[in-house]
Amino acid sequence: LVLLCGCSQESSARDDLIHALNDTHSAIASSILAIRLYDQQRSTRAVTETVLDDMAKQAVDAEGALESISVDSAQIESDRDAALAAIHAGVAALLNSRDELEQHGAVADTAGLESAGKQVDALLNQLRGSQ
Repeated sequence: LVLLCGCSQESSARDDLIHALNDTHSAIASSILAIRLYDQQRSTRAVTETVLDDMAKQAVDAEGALESISVDSAQIESDRDAALAAIHAGVAALLNSRDELEQHGAVADTAGLESAGKQVDALLNQLRGSQ
């Protein structure tokens, strides 16, 4: 029974990590799309600002969700810390893009968002592969 409970807790923690990473992936992808549509003049600045603001909040919420994950093994701790780093990189990139749009009226490039997205995606693929 103890072994089953331990496996169940580890699976639940991994599911929570995957969920937080999925939320961050969606926030980054939505932000990149919003910036591209704005650059192509297919969207307004107000819409783009709203998307970037909302997606930054979504990523911050995903980061906060990691707080409740109980660590009962070195592997879960390592996975949690990696997820925290990846999500934090996404939050930073989202905030930088949001601020750049508000200050300069455009986002020069999405390289920071794309880099953070790759980091999130790599970890997502790793966690899904270990299920």
